[in-house]
Amino acid sequence: MMSMAIVMAGNDVRAHDDVSALDTGGAGYFYVGLDYSPAFSKIRDFSIRESTGETKAVYPYLKDGKSVKLESHKFDWNTPDPRIGFKDNMLVAMEGSVGYGIGGARVELEIGYERFKTKGIRDSGSTEDEADTVYLLAKELAYDVVTGQTDNLAAALAKTSGRDIVQFAKAVGVSHPNIDGKVCVTKSVATGGGQNKSFGMYAGVSKARTEQGDNATSLCAGRGSKHTGDNSSPNAQVLRDFVTNTLKEDGNGNWPTSKGDDTKPNDNAAAVAKDLVQELTPEEKTIVAGLLAKTIEGGEVVEIRAVSSTSVMVNACYDLLSEGLGVVPYACVGLGGNFVGVVDGHITPKLAYRLKAGLSYQLSPEISAFAGGFYHRVVGDGVYDDLPAQLL
Repeated sequence: MMSMAIVMAGNDVRAHDDVSALDTGGAGYFYVGLDYSPAFSKIRDFSIRESTGETKAVYPYLKDGKSVKLESHKFDWNTPDPRIGFKDNMLVAMEGSVGYGIGGARVELEIGYERFKTKGIRDSGSTEDEADTVYLLAKELAYDVVTGQTDNLAAALAKTSGRDIVQFAKAVGVSHPNIDGKVCVTKSVATGGGQNKSFGMYAGVSKARTEQGDNATSLCAGRGSKHTGDNSSPNAQVLRDFVTNTLKEDGNGNWPTSKGDDTKPNDNAAAVAKDLVQELTPEEKTIVAGLLAKTIEGGEVVEIRAVSSTSVMVNACYDLLSEGLGVVPYACVGLGGNFVGVVDGHITPKLAYRLKAGLSYQLSPEISAFAGGFYHRVVGDGVYDDLPAQLL
C-alpha cells in the first residue's frame, strides 16, 4: 500500500499554427508541446504484504556484493520491515501534449512518464544495486523463530501438518546437522548416585510410567518410563531420530500431540517450539527461519525495482492574454488516469488529477516557451494487488 503524489517543475516548448494566439481574434488553433519535467517523489507509507494477511514481516536481501540468489539465508533476518524509499525522477522526465485553443482557452491531451527507482535501505545514492530491490515476505513460523515468540510459534506449529513438519526436519538434518543435534534431544533418567545413563528412545507410543524398564517415548525431548539407569540407551537421540522413529513420513499420529499415556494437547509442537527458540544461537535461528519459509510456508519474494507511472490526462487551460505583455500566465486543471507499475510487467490503472500553472513567452508567431510547475496525484485506496512473486 502506498500514497503517491508527484511534484514537478518543468520547461516546455510549444509549436502552433502560424498565427499567434494573441492575434487569433477568436479563431481556433492547434498546437503540440514537448515538456521536460523533473519530478520529486512523494511516495509515502510504501509497504508490501500478501493479500491473505499472512505476512508478518518483510525482510530485505542481505547484500553481499554478488548476484542475487533466491535462497533463504541470503536475507537479512535482523532487519524486519525496512523503510523502502524512492529516488526523484530527474532523467526520464519527458512529456508530450497536443491541444486546441480558442483565444485564451485551451484543451489538451497530455501524456507523460515517470520512473522512481527504489533507494533501498543501504543505497548510497551513487550506484544502483539489484540487491536493494529484493524483499522476502515472511509468515508466522519464520517470524516467530527469529523474534523468539515461543508460545506463538507453538500455536502455529500445532496448525501445521505432520507431513510438512517431517519435510522441514529432514531439510534441517541434511543441510545443518549441528542444528539437528540441538533439537528434540532426549533426556536420561539417571539423576545421580552413580546410576548409568538411560536416555529416552523414540518410538511410536510413549509407555506408561508404571512400566519400568522401557525407554520408549513419542514426545520430543522426552525421557521414557525407566526409573533407574541401566546404560541400555547411553546416547541421547535428536531431531532426526524423532522423525525416523516417531513421526515417520506423515506425523504417524504424533503431531501435534504425542501418543501414549500422560500426554498433553499439542505437547510435541510446544517442545519443538521451545527448542527452536531457546536452544539455538541467533545465527541458527535465522537458518531455521529460512528453512521454515522454504519448506512449509512457501516464502514469497518480491522485487521492487521502481515505481513507474504513465499518465494520460485531459487538461483544461486558460491563458491570461494581454496585448503588449510579453509574458503570459497560464493555469490548467486536468483529470485522467495513471498506469502504475510496482513490479516489472504488472500495470495497475488508477484515477489521477493534475494542477499546473506557469508563464509562457512567445518566441515567434509559431513557437512559445513555457516554464512552470504542477502537482499530480494518484487517487484511490493506494492498494496495488495481484503483484507477481517468486518462491524461494
